Amino acid sequence: MKRLAFLLFISCALWANPEAEAGGHGGAHGGGDPLLTAKWVNFAILAGALGFVAVKFGGPALRGQQQAILDGMNAAAKRAEAAAAEAKVIEQKIAGLGGEVAVLKEKAHGELAAEAARLEQETAQAIQRVAQSAEQEVASAAKFARAELKAEAARLALELAKQKVQARMTPGTQSALVDRFVANLNTQPEARG
Repeated sequence: MKRLAFLLFISCALWANPEAEAGGHGGAHGGGDPLLTAKWVNFAILAGALGFVAVKFGGPALRGQQQAILDGMNAAAKRAEAAAAEAKVIEQKIAGLGGEVAVLKEKAHGELAAEAARLEQETAQAIQRVAQSAEQEVASAAKFARAELKAEAARLALELAKQKVQARMTPGTQSALVDRFVANLNTQPEARG
């Protein structure tokens, strides 16, 4: 900034002195503005004051604005880094989703296989219980049938014996049996006493 003020002062001084510019040929014009040098000095003072005000107050304002812009850019960079990190985490989760789905499928297949094995075992036990129950029912039915068969055989044997006795029974045999029975009755009280 000091260089700019120095260059401005030099150029004002050269412009204010037309003889230095023309190389000593400035007297040919004859009359010039006698206040031209004062005007240039005033202009230099005004330009210097404006330069001073620009440097003194404009610089810090521009530096503050520059710092605000830099802070905004840093914050934006941090947000971009955070977003990139979050995107990376999401991508990792998405990449891991395939593995998680495979694990869930494997677990589901395992659970289905275990459930199928359990159902097969329960079915086998139920079949075994039904078979045992059927065997017991068959054994019970066979036992009942044997008992019925024995009862029927006994009834038939009695019927056959009855028929044989009736066939052999004659009135004389019948009276002999009655007499023998009565004789047995008479002898029994004597034997008791």
